[in-house]
Amino acid sequence: MIYVATPGRYTEIDGYASCLAYADLLNQRSKTARTYLAAEPNYSVPGYLRIRELENFSLNFKPDDEAIVLDISIPEVINQYFPDDQILEIIDHHPGFESYWRERIGDKAIIEKIGAVATSIYEWWGECWDYAKMSPAIARLLLAAILDNTLNFNAVITTNRDRVAADHLAKLTGTTVTDFATEYFSSVSQTITGNLAKSIQNDHKPFHIPKLNLNIECAQLTLWDGKSLQGRTAEIYHEMNNLGKDWLCSVLSISDQSNYILTNNSDVANYLTRVLGLQLRGDWFVSSRLWLRKEIFTKLLEDQL
Repeated sequence: MIYVATPGRYTEIDGYASCLAYADLLNQRSKTARTYLAAEPNYSVPGYLRIRELENFSLNFKPDDEAIVLDISIPEVINQYFPDDQILEIIDHHPGFESYWRERIGDKAIIEKIGAVATSIYEWWGECWDYAKMSPAIARLLLAAILDNTLNFNAVITTNRDRVAADHLAKLTGTTVTDFATEYFSSVSQTITGNLAKSIQNDHKPFHIPKLNLNIECAQLTLWDGKSLQGRTAEIYHEMNNLGKDWLCSVLSISDQSNYILTNNSDVANYLTRVLGLQLRGDWFVSSRLWLRKEIFTKLLEDQL
């Protein structure tokens, strides 16, 4: 059995879409594969996009099984589920652990600078199979993942590979990238604003700031109009205070290509203002461009050098 997995505290659209698409591809090629999602999908996976018959939340990993791990490369997380010698592949786009995995599994670690893991899965489908055999439901998932992880192509990590993949996937679903993006981000925004507490709980990660030698919890929310949360500062403070002593909440606003950032730590606020070029507007710090959480992490790693 090959488990196609995205382990961690929550499952977001890139891991979800990539796991379902890769497992479906392997099964079509007569390789016995099953998805493994360590947690229920978060707000980034709208209900109308879910393919529940391909979801699997139970793991019975045996000595002769293999694992393909997608959209994560944090060793301490992965090794809770799978030993190195049973990992068939790791495909990720988060920085930080490239050397670690290269030493252990060689070229089976595919960690590259690309907007979405879904783009890699889309490309692999064409290289070893046939796009005509990709269902519209799978194509919609991969397209949503690319749009989400590239912030509708506004994130700096966006590559031409992401754009090419999205354009073809839209054609496979009988729509346009623009129309699909409008539908997708509107749906996600409604979910976030409708249940802000759950959305925060389902998208936060521990975050280390090297220059400050400080560990914080970092939540990320992606909305079409991030300004819509400015009147809900007290709710955000309440939820984030429950997550940790020091925290950062980053609201990505697609429509005006800005981050709206809250933090309860003045040292973090001052540091990020310098590194990211933020401006204070009321209670919020606002960026002049979009910063994904992974991009902020990369920027902080670079700043310690």
